[in-house]
Amino acid sequence: MTPTIDVPDDTCMQEPGSPEAISLAAVALRGSASALVVLDDATRVRLWSAAAQDLFGFPPEEALGRTLDDLLLHGGEVAAREQADTFARTRRGQAVVRERVCRRRDGVLVHVNESLRGVAAEGGGLHFVVALADVTALRVQRDSQLVHARYQGLLEHAPDAIVIVNDIGRIVLFNARARQMFGRDTAEVIGEPIELLLPERLRQAHVHHRNGFLSAPRMRPMGEGLQLHGVRRNGDEFPVEISLSPIDSNGMRLVMSAIRDVSERRRFELALQEKNEELERAVRAKDHFLATMSHELRTPLNAIIGFTGLLLMKLPGPLTPAQERQLTLVQGSGQHLLSLINDLLDLAKIESGRVELQLEPVGCGAVLEEAAATLRPAAAAKGLVLEVDVDDPAIGVRADRRALHQIVLNLGSNAVKFTQRGTVRLQARAAAGATPRVEISVTDTGVGISDEDQARLFQAFTQVGPAQSRPAGGTGLGLYLSRKLAELMQGELSVDSEVGRGSRFTLALARADGGPA
Repeated sequence: MTPTIDVPDDTCMQEPGSPEAISLAAVALRGSASALVVLDDATRVRLWSAAAQDLFGFPPEEALGRTLDDLLLHGGEVAAREQADTFARTRRGQAVVRERVCRRRDGVLVHVNESLRGVAAEGGGLHFVVALADVTALRVQRDSQLVHARYQGLLEHAPDAIVIVNDIGRIVLFNARARQMFGRDTAEVIGEPIELLLPERLRQAHVHHRNGFLSAPRMRPMGEGLQLHGVRRNGDEFPVEISLSPIDSNGMRLVMSAIRDVSERRRFELALQEKNEELERAVRAKDHFLATMSHELRTPLNAIIGFTGLLLMKLPGPLTPAQERQLTLVQGSGQHLLSLINDLLDLAKIESGRVELQLEPVGCGAVLEEAAATLRPAAAAKGLVLEVDVDDPAIGVRADRRALHQIVLNLGSNAVKFTQRGTVRLQARAAAGATPRVEISVTDTGVGISDEDQARLFQAFTQVGPAQSRPAGGTGLGLYLSRKLAELMQGELSVDSEVGRGSRFTLALARADGGPA
């Protein structure tokens, strides 16, 4: 345990085993301040008084052997240079008296009057006698008087709570809105650390953040993404937003805080977040329901369509004309319902993010020919010419083959459906540009689409044009699903149309020549 030396009027603690106990005690007596420190020539602590422990919180075993800067320095490189200059002046025989800011063991900053002078040691060399007196209360009183004289009339009735602190984080101005917000009177906060206005659990951490800010203050706008809280006198916590503005006034460094109670807004945001989460759960439930029911409905529909096809093939026996018409109607209705269910299933998968596409090189010519083979019976029934035009047999795109086929088939089916005479053309050609791309287009000579309808053409469950001009059937999902699939393949689906002249839908995808057919 560190030994102690009793001297009149003070208790000084010194490194154990030192032969200079009596001489150091004599040096200590030459100081007059209550907090007394003796340093060796390397500015390491050799003697640490009980009053120094009371003022700065460091017990002797932590202080002895360390430099004074290591213990108390605040202010970064600037303060370190000033302290080095002070010791240099003392070595030249000057006694230095100045006011400085010191950091306590708990991080709290205090103003002290420092008296520093050099004393020759009996064994040779130089000792530094440092007398430190706490003048924080006097400095805060002076700062508060100056701040009130200059800013009180301007800030007293500001709409935000205004709190001004001095260079060590002590409150020197507290306006009317602040008194109302925190439930405290001016007299009980002036001179107190700003941490008084924070919840107990946040104070210690805030001391270190505050000291760093005061070392290099900067403008910080309101609501800079920080989660901050204040505490009222009765202990109630509430969320706040704070802007910080450094002020240099007649040599004083101050920081002005504008504080807003955002309890109401946070309650609204929380309620909105809960509603959004509830909506997301409802959407997921809807998607799950659609996916489940689509599978459940497709199973019996496939049986109906399959057995109807067998009957129409007359494998069980001949049919009367009436029976054939009725079965054809059943088959057509079943296929339409199956198409609707498939669209709903695809929609549920896309909206729930469960569609996984495999992007790979895909030959355009083969996909267009497959789609054309499916579309030719319907086109021939209406007397339409169906053409496939691929300018390079080797041309390919980077895509998911099934999704690409579905898009082309959707576009082609719409073209045939809305064209009464003329031509439907499926086309693929290389597109000029910085990035190699291929444009796959479906062009028709049908009714066309107005500019107003084009603006909402790719919305879900939307059918455009006058109701009387639309063919029967359709879910309004085909184009919506096609654009979603195009986006999942990093592609773009667009339309160019004129009423009465026909339409051209174009799918642009990254080029990948030489892909599989």
